[in-house]
Amino acid sequence: MASLLPEDYSLDRMRRYYAHFSPTPMTPTSKIRTDAATIGMTTEAARLERQRKAAQVAEDYYDLVSPMYENGWGQRFHYTPLTPGLSISDSMTAYEKEFARITGLKKGMRVLDMGCGVGGPARSFAQLVGVEVVGITNSKWHVERGQALTKEAGLEGQVTFVQGDYMDASFDAAYAFEALCYCPDPTVVYKEAYRVLKPGGLFAFADWTMTDKFDVTQKEHLKIRNWIEYGNGVTRMPLVQEMRDGLKKTGFEVFHEEDMSHRSAPGPWYYGPAGNVRWAHDWKDFWKVFQMSPLFLFVVRFSYRILVLVGLCPKLALNVMDTMWYCCRSVAIGGKMGIFSPIYMFAGRKPNGK
Repeated sequence: MASLLPEDYSLDRMRRYYAHFSPTPMTPTSKIRTDAATIGMTTEAARLERQRKAAQVAEDYYDLVSPMYENGWGQRFHYTPLTPGLSISDSMTAYEKEFARITGLKKGMRVLDMGCGVGGPARSFAQLVGVEVVGITNSKWHVERGQALTKEAGLEGQVTFVQGDYMDASFDAAYAFEALCYCPDPTVVYKEAYRVLKPGGLFAFADWTMTDKFDVTQKEHLKIRNWIEYGNGVTRMPLVQEMRDGLKKTGFEVFHEEDMSHRSAPGPWYYGPAGNVRWAHDWKDFWKVFQMSPLFLFVVRFSYRILVLVGLCPKLALNVMDTMWYCCRSVAIGGKMGIFSPIYMFAGRKPNGK
C-alpha cells in the first residue's frame, strides 16, 4: 500500500477529516469518539454544520481514504450489481457497459465525468465505447494519480483530468458514479450538468441514496444513515424523491430510472462490504472481500491498538480503522435492510434548443 500513498500523506490528513466530527479542536494526541452510539446519534445541528462545508469534508475524506480504496477495491471507486459467473471486477465492466448503453454514449462523444476519482470508469468508457472523457474532481491527488494510471493504460489522448470549471454547452454527455451525493442539495449539481451540456446532451448517474423504504421516524434507519455519512464522508444522504424532483426542476427529460442493485445475482451487491466470502468468484475476490469482513477489521484494529499502546502509532490511527468499519458495515446493513442503495440510476436528456 505504501507505493500508492501520496508523498505528503501524513497524520495531518487524519486530523483534517476527523476535525469535522470533533466538538473540540484537534491536537497531536486527539482521538475522537467513534463508538456506534455516538455516531448513530449525530445531531441535526452537527450535520447542518458539516453540510455548510460539504466540499471540504469530501475532499478531506478522499485525501484520507483514496489510497486505501485503490489498494483494497481497485481503481474504480464504485459498487456494482453482480453478474452470474463473473468476478467483482468483471461485473463492474458489465455494469459499466450497461450504464453506457442505457445512457446512450456513442463513439466520438465528448463526455464529462463529474467526480472522477482516479478515473477508473473514464478509462473503461474510453476503451469500451471510444468516447473522449474529461474527469473533474476537487482532489489534487485524484488528478495526479488519474493522470499516472491513464498514461500506464495508453489513454492519454482520450482521458484527461482537471480541477476546475467548464464553459456552458461544451459536452455531449455527462455522467457520475457515486459522486453527486457529496453535495447536500442534489439540484445544485444537476444544474451544473445542465449548464455544461449541449442542447440534447445526455446526463446519467448511479448514486447513493436512501431509498423510498427509508423512514425518518425510525431510529434504526436514522442510525444507519448517520453511520453511512460518517464512514463515507457524506454530509447529507439524498432521498430518491429529492433526486426525481431535482432533475425535473432543473429541466431534464428523464427517460430511465432504476435501482440497479436489484439486478445483482446470484448474490447481493453488498456482499463485498459485508465481508461475506460465500459469494466470492475466485481467490482474488475472496481476499478483496475478506479484507472488509468484521473479523479482518477487528484483527487489524486490535493490532493498531497494540501499536498505539507501545507508542509506535498515533491514536488517530484507531479512528481510521473505525472509519473503515463504518464504511463497510453501514452500507452492508443499509443494503440488507433495503433502505439504502449506492447504485440508484437516473438518465435524462437536456431538451434541444435549451
